[in-house]
Amino acid sequence: MPNLKINNIEITVAPGTLLLEACAQAGIDIPHYCYHPALSLVATCRMCMVDVKGQPKLATSCTTVAMDGMEVSTTSPAVTDARAGVMEFLLMNHPLDCPICDQAGECLLQDYSYRYGSGDSRMVEPKRRYRYEDLGGKIVIDKNRCIHCTRCIRFTQEISGTSELTVANRGAELEVTTYSGKSMDANPLAGNVVDLCPVGALTSRDFRFNKRVWYLKPVPTISRHSAMANPIWADVDQNRVWRFRPRPKAGTKDNCFIFDHERYAYHRYALDPAARAVRPVLRGAEATAEQVALALLEAGPVAVLAQGTFGCDTAQRLGDLAAAPDLRFGSGDCDYPISFPALQPSADGIFNRRGFIERGYRFGQLDELLERVRSGEVGAVVVLHDEAFSSGPETGKLRAILEAARFSLVLEPIPGPLSELATARLPVATYLEETDFVVNHEGELRCYKKALDPPRGVKPAVEWVRELLRERSPSPV
Repeated sequence: MPNLKINNIEITVAPGTLLLEACAQAGIDIPHYCYHPALSLVATCRMCMVDVKGQPKLATSCTTVAMDGMEVSTTSPAVTDARAGVMEFLLMNHPLDCPICDQAGECLLQDYSYRYGSGDSRMVEPKRRYRYEDLGGKIVIDKNRCIHCTRCIRFTQEISGTSELTVANRGAELEVTTYSGKSMDANPLAGNVVDLCPVGALTSRDFRFNKRVWYLKPVPTISRHSAMANPIWADVDQNRVWRFRPRPKAGTKDNCFIFDHERYAYHRYALDPAARAVRPVLRGAEATAEQVALALLEAGPVAVLAQGTFGCDTAQRLGDLAAAPDLRFGSGDCDYPISFPALQPSADGIFNRRGFIERGYRFGQLDELLERVRSGEVGAVVVLHDEAFSSGPETGKLRAILEAARFSLVLEPIPGPLSELATARLPVATYLEETDFVVNHEGELRCYKKALDPPRGVKPAVEWVRELLRERSPSPV
């Protein structure tokens, strides 16, 4: 294990650790633009240079491996002067777009200019200007802001494999551009280039000019539209989600990227509060939770049918309604074809299937439940469902079960056709309005936190179950 000193701080690192990563372990922030843990190393930006004792020149910490006995300085006069020079060079042609740029507030060019740059510029010549280029309906490019870190190019070559972006020309005419007539619309991972861009050269057409990022509060959650329940940030303001972003583990290659269908799924949860049901419904009329609970109790043995896209705590509490352990049934048959195995090891879109199975739910047994309902063995069915994760054939079976049951109670965060068939329904919060956890296909526990406050009257499924169970409990004497 190499032992080295960084700013006179002794540190031991794993073999093969880069100096930039070693500095991070020592709690020292090294400025960088081109380095990214999931991409190849190119050392093009020259911002991460450090002073290594015994070496005649400054070294780029993103390509230099930490060796035993090294003595490194990140604050020497040579390092300070080099960083200031790089910042002056990068800002030489950069437009003063900060007031209108979507990257303002989370821009590394702003941050590093303030920390390492100069307060003035010696540039008196006209700034370079590039022609407009269209990247399609997902991404907007402004090449005048580009600092040529090549993160986006390496991403399209090494991760998505689509190679839309490339570098053209040399010297002062260097530019990031596309192959003739090629947009990024067909790239299912295109939105990641916006996250990778350290400046405002690549922005999202979906988010563009919608919100200033300093108003947004990032809340850790998961992607429900992912086979692996990918960890993401939900950026929230005014009780509304404005965008989803990947939530990678710091300094690792894990979870750095998400698919575009996950990124734009936040639109599905941007529900109009005025249009949402906020009262329980029983036989077509508004009712109280107590009335629904009594009707459920009088209907006979209860079976629970829950979709494996909800949290484990919800699954556990909902299972308490079942009259017997073998009356817990699982549903959901959504899948996502595997096109990028490194990012998506499973095609099963029911990401918490394992968590539900651990809590006694049986998947693939809807025919059995239907027969038990028709025979009268099961009198009532409680269904926790989201139509986005069930195919047409499975939805048809669910409809048959609801039509055959003497009493049915449906809990759908976003009401669909099944809610209209049910004897009763409860206004349930979406997953962004509750805190819970899931266990994905690889056994990893993924927690998500409440990002939004539900409208008054709308509650998480766990709270509704508590109210339903309260009617079962004998009153204290």
